[in-house]
Amino acid sequence: MCRGGELRGLLAAEGRVLGAGRAVGSPDPEERQRQFNEAHARAKAEGVGLPDCHGAAICILLDQSGSMAPTMARVAGELLAVLECLEEAGADVMLAGFTTVGWKGGQSRAAWEGEGSPPYPGRLCDLLHVIYSDFGEASTPALFAPLLEPAIFFENVDGEAIQWAEQQLLAHLSERRCLIVVSDGAPVDDSTLAVNGPNFLWRHLVDNVSALRRGKAISLGGVGIDHDVASVYPAARLVTCEGGLATAIGEIATELLGEHAPPSD
Repeated sequence: MCRGGELRGLLAAEGRVLGAGRAVGSPDPEERQRQFNEAHARAKAEGVGLPDCHGAAICILLDQSGSMAPTMARVAGELLAVLECLEEAGADVMLAGFTTVGWKGGQSRAAWEGEGSPPYPGRLCDLLHVIYSDFGEASTPALFAPLLEPAIFFENVDGEAIQWAEQQLLAHLSERRCLIVVSDGAPVDDSTLAVNGPNFLWRHLVDNVSALRRGKAISLGGVGIDHDVASVYPAARLVTCEGGLATAIGEIATELLGEHAPPSD
């Protein structure tokens, strides 16, 4: 795990450089900034209808797979808008991303190969969870800046990301906890799937969602960007890469908080 501002140092320690993943949309940083600003302004102007969120802890978990890279500037702008609105409504909010440190497995695969490559080894990639805006911290454009750089956009292991986010929420004192996942596709890591079977990560995601729901301590929802997530998440919305993310997150937050509204006087 690291903070967004620590990505450069983490990559350097791994012998990598920022930009080793897929490019973040336009190669022009000014164009990416313009897309971010416009998406943020549009989402704020459209408004995000929310109930009273005081006493609620909400984690938004962002897929940072390679396919998300081209539209990340616009996605980040909408995310900043909805986090600002949630904070104004009284929620304590975290934005975190999930990806891997690189392609082709990294140290996890090397260790497996060093053991003689036993069959069905499980995950063979090095995970990375990144906190951009933490609980108790006001969301600002500066905290979202790493998402506008040619940053890490590699593979996505959704099941373990949900486990990680669950622990962050369970450590929060609130009794109203919500997790909202933003993704544009099924979990993928070629290194893992090649030796465990094509459905390994998907089954792991479904199993972890089921376990979280059985626990009943956290309400769960998901937004799919050009990808239907209704088969996975009990509260789900489908949006396009052109917009609508902030509104969808607001709708899901309203739905989830309605399930755990504080008792009336």
